[in-house]
Amino acid sequence: MTKYVITGATGGLGSEVFKYLLKFVPASDIIVSLYNPSGATPLIKESGVEIRRGDYGDPASLDAAFAGAHKLLIVSYPSIAYELRVQQHKNAIDAAKRAGVSRIYYTSLAFAGDSVAAVMRAHIDTERYLKESGLTYTVLREGIYSESYPLYFGFFDPAEGKEEIVVPHSDGPVAWVTREDLGEGTAKIMAQGGFENEIRLLSGSHSITLSEIAEKVSSLLGRTVRLVVVSEDDYVKANVGKPGPRGEEEFLRGWATTYKALARGEAGVVDPLLQEVLGRELTPFNDTLKTTLGLHGSILKQYVK
Repeated sequence: MTKYVITGATGGLGSEVFKYLLKFVPASDIIVSLYNPSGATPLIKESGVEIRRGDYGDPASLDAAFAGAHKLLIVSYPSIAYELRVQQHKNAIDAAKRAGVSRIYYTSLAFAGDSVAAVMRAHIDTERYLKESGLTYTVLREGIYSESYPLYFGFFDPAEGKEEIVVPHSDGPVAWVTREDLGEGTAKIMAQGGFENEIRLLSGSHSITLSEIAEKVSSLLGRTVRLVVVSEDDYVKANVGKPGPRGEEEFLRGWATTYKALARGEAGVVDPLLQEVLGRELTPFNDTLKTTLGLHGSILKQYVK
């Protein structure tokens, strides 16, 4: 009997992994590690899985949460704060080693191993630490979520009625993929095995530029939305003072490096693996766009923190 421990099961990606893992293995073989067990979703509570407290910031709690696990999914810590994120991941890897976990699956991000994107730094360092841990691992560089496109598309919010979307450096491309497709694929890889000590990319089946998104959004909204690529300084000026971190210059300068990575084609790589694992076509980006056009305020709050 293989015991699975899932972290991040109340988050966007982790919840999808959990939902599909329940279809592939018995609930009695799954343990959900939550920093706040009282915040378990109805699906988790009603599924019959064991719920344990495990907080990336509290190593002792992780020892207890990971005890008896054979396969562990470490969902990356939901923050763009580099040092905090790396330390939380190291805590989880160290605890897995102490607990005798046989296999770690880590959800990285679909940028290059030598990425110039600041958001990828913590993932690269975590990947390196995991390789050096001596544990058997699979790093899954999860594709850029289709649902997160507003973050890349100039913090787009249709309610603001803007005709011009400003981004720095480059307009893409990106091989967008839905969290549900990634969740199903990740769960299937965990259940089926394989990919020992490998870094694998789970991407969408097509790449789309931000300019092409502007065309699609214009068609769906019935008004012109135009993408403009500007200098980094002009990008910062256009956003400084807006609510939350996205109005802070330090964040904006860091986020601008993402577009330097897009210019290198880092996020536009299309890999057939996810489609092969799922054995079906992936969800078209247009479907996500139609579904999410009215939800962007909450999406921005989720990702910019």
